[in-house]
Amino acid sequence: MTQNKRQSDTGAEGQGQQPRAARWRTDSVPNLFENEKPTNNQPSALVSRLIGLETEYATLVLGTDEVQSHGLPAAQQVYSALCDVIRQDQPTVPGFFDHDQLFLANGAAVSFESHPTMLQEPGGFLEIATPEVHAPSELLNCQRSIDSLAADAASKSKTEFDIRILKNSRDALGHVYGCHENYEAEVARGVFLLIYRFFILLLWGIQVISLLASLPVMAAILAVVLACKMLKGAEVSFDKPDDLFKSVPRWITTPLLATLRCVHLPTVLLLRFVVRHVAFRRQRRHLTAFLVSRIVLCGTGTLDPNGRYHVSAKGIAIDSVADMGGFNGEKPIFVFGHWLGQFCAKSFYSLASTKQMLGRTQRLQIGLSDSNLSDLAEYVKVGSVSLLLDMVESGNHPKLPRLKSTIHALHRIAGDWHLVTRVATNRGEMSALDIQKSYLAAAESFVASVPRDQHGEATLVLKRWRELLNAAIAFRKDANNYSDALGRIDWLTKRVMIDEMGSECEWSARKKIDLRYHELSSEGYFRRVAEAIPETQLAAPVEVERRRRLPPSNSPAARRGWLIREFAHSEEKILCDWTFALIGNGRDRRRVRFSDTPYV
Repeated sequence: MTQNKRQSDTGAEGQGQQPRAARWRTDSVPNLFENEKPTNNQPSALVSRLIGLETEYATLVLGTDEVQSHGLPAAQQVYSALCDVIRQDQPTVPGFFDHDQLFLANGAAVSFESHPTMLQEPGGFLEIATPEVHAPSELLNCQRSIDSLAADAASKSKTEFDIRILKNSRDALGHVYGCHENYEAEVARGVFLLIYRFFILLLWGIQVISLLASLPVMAAILAVVLACKMLKGAEVSFDKPDDLFKSVPRWITTPLLATLRCVHLPTVLLLRFVVRHVAFRRQRRHLTAFLVSRIVLCGTGTLDPNGRYHVSAKGIAIDSVADMGGFNGEKPIFVFGHWLGQFCAKSFYSLASTKQMLGRTQRLQIGLSDSNLSDLAEYVKVGSVSLLLDMVESGNHPKLPRLKSTIHALHRIAGDWHLVTRVATNRGEMSALDIQKSYLAAAESFVASVPRDQHGEATLVLKRWRELLNAAIAFRKDANNYSDALGRIDWLTKRVMIDEMGSECEWSARKKIDLRYHELSSEGYFRRVAEAIPETQLAAPVEVERRRRLPPSNSPAARRGWLIREFAHSEEKILCDWTFALIGNGRDRRRVRFSDTPYV
């Protein structure tokens, strides 16, 4: 068994339509969701902010023990095969900034994030982002529909290999990936909002200088690529930009790309100051201890090469509180890599999307998040954060725990599956469960202070959060009392499976359980647990299938999904992004905005 990382009826609805005429009104989108009751895009109820998940799926190649790494499919090949199946499942259009990206009619987006020089390396990697939604229950349905889509793409892909999809956060080689959570949140207020906007304008100006400085470097890279192509007699084609690097030795491209990174270094340094000292100050100050301790409820567990078991695969890899996430290989709790991409790549393609960076609400991205299979853990993970953001931004919250040494505390908690470790806080030493109890009590008090007609899903979030916490507390008191955690707490469910193999079991056999627990197929170990304990499944199959085809009507993705269905198979060229689409060519090209969401 070799694992490598890095990398419905929907089709009938979209493919059966005839191409639409070029003349149409962008301000009168018909309601394609007759069976759904539309609601306000900016509800006042609790737990109703815009939220979304980005999940990175690894591939598992079965039955290839005799195949060496050079015989495994290349990352680009795997991604292309999976996308071919997704295109057959439903209408899709390419992304505006990345033509390899696919925007789907159900509001989701599929991406392939890999360094250009790594596209022909073995393995495969698929990232799928949910549509932006306003309710944790809707997000759970959307995420499960995407899990189903990814599993079907692997099982139906046209390759000579038996490819399976893993929804996990760490592979056998130690590569860390997983899940990112996204929340619409106030980036700052008062004087800090003015300071934030000043720096955004300054970053915009610096990027103009960086662009001019990068032109010679980009020209040099292109010249080297073309020269290598011609020397090898290869055909030069710009239809597939990623193929340009195939003929170029890495010892040539590496220094050139490193030079390009140096050109953007002033932008990175200034942006790093903004994200560490200006943006989302209140949220980071009050939520960091919660996110660190949350891994004992929502971690998925991992077995390291030394045989040690950790409750969170992402937790043991995190090395900073707030940073870019990927520029120098850093893995922060709060990720701002999408801002870096905005200023280093997107700003001159779309001034309107850069203008959105001045808005009071922006996308807060959390990188300390494992890829859950448990419905309860997935729901509580996003629902609790959404509720706590309501509490923090309202100013109606008590003194919450704050960690003395965040990263040290995180690694200690992540390495203790017995749940006994205590870490230093402003309230003295506390265990992860103690910290969770404090936050849950504060959230319950906050919800009680809000009129009942504004609770939204808050009551359900609190109920399920307490259910998950009680299951962990029961295990902490008695290591044999884990029945309530099976199928609900991923890391503990997996740990029970590994323990059943016995202490004499070899590491490779235990690691197999670790990996195949996350397999999205009928042979996946978690899937077998879920089928044996059906009450642990919260997402209704009918709603999951519905989200496989259509985004929620009250989501900004509704208009995007409609447009994709209308134009995906027409003669009009269409390129899409989260907040806008471009239709047509030349002077007839039209820009259609979907919403003013902070998904930039």
